[in-house]
Amino acid sequence: MAIRHIVVMKFREGTTPDAVQALADALRGLPAVIPEIVDYRVGPDLGLADDSWDFAVSADFDDVDGFRTYREHPDHLAIIRDLIAPHVESRHSVQFDT
Repeated sequence: MAIRHIVVMKFREGTTPDAVQALADALRGLPAVIPEIVDYRVGPDLGLADDSWDFAVSADFDDVDGFRTYREHPDHLAIIRDLIAPHVESRHSVQFDT
């Protein structure tokens, strides 16, 4: 069963463009250190709709074990601790079989 993991985030008021860029850059580095990631796309919202969230992550894995490895990987957890938690007001995720 192939897994797709989708995350959307809303930033706290005052989050700077530099903070968003640092988050995007750090996340984009994860496929180089977590080989279980099959496909990985991240980025800020383009502002095409008023009700959109601020940032999204789309990650594909071959199986549930690959997703769990990513979820628990120390580099991923460090990004959550250092670059997501300080700036994100709200976060939602879903995982589904592709």
